[in-house]
Amino acid sequence: MQNSKLQNIQIINLEIGTFNENSLDCFVLMQRVTNCWRNVDGAYKLMPVDYTEDWDLLERKNMAKKIISALHCGATAIAAVIDNSVIGFALLSDLLFGSSKQYIDLKEFYVSEPYRRNGIGKLLFDKICLDAKRLGAKKLYISAHSAEESIAAYKKYGCVLAEEPDAAHIEKEPFDLQLEYDLFLKIYEVSQKYNFIDLLLLADEQKEMVERYIHNGAMYVIDD
Repeated sequence: MQNSKLQNIQIINLEIGTFNENSLDCFVLMQRVTNCWRNVDGAYKLMPVDYTEDWDLLERKNMAKKIISALHCGATAIAAVIDNSVIGFALLSDLLFGSSKQYIDLKEFYVSEPYRRNGIGKLLFDKICLDAKRLGAKKLYISAHSAEESIAAYKKYGCVLAEEPDAAHIEKEPFDLQLEYDLFLKIYEVSQKYNFIDLLLLADEQKEMVERYIHNGAMYVIDD
């Protein structure tokens, strides 16, 4: 994917009337799964699970209808758009739950296959978190697909296992991992390390020295 094209991405709120049942017709779910996390004797382990997940045209239209129905009920939906085509989307419930009404449910979260690994998921995630805070939630709740790549992405964003796993979510998708994200403290792994070069230079004033080690290991950011 060309960076010049990615500069044209818009993150927009979906609205009834501008989003319709044909809006996801070109969306590509395609995901090859080889390993999934499974709860084995009380501990999560990666297990070999081999299949390919995709949506046909009817399933894409049904997802679009689901989003439209949710919008009619007061839910929030956003999309990443290039040239009027939806290349990623997120759907947020409008209901708070949990022992202290701390959670709000991230019901859907997808990026089209040709556009993955370009930071679009992070843009969507950051925007939906702002919407979740606006609705009064303290934490985002995610019943996440257990595929290794899916959980790795959520982990990069700073998601952890939910402190209060929701029984209804578990019953609906028993193999999902129940995750949460603290909306008021963001700790996440970053891949674009040069975006933080100014901070690194506060600790090591020689840019040449920083460039020797910047690509070694992982970088985490605490963002308040």
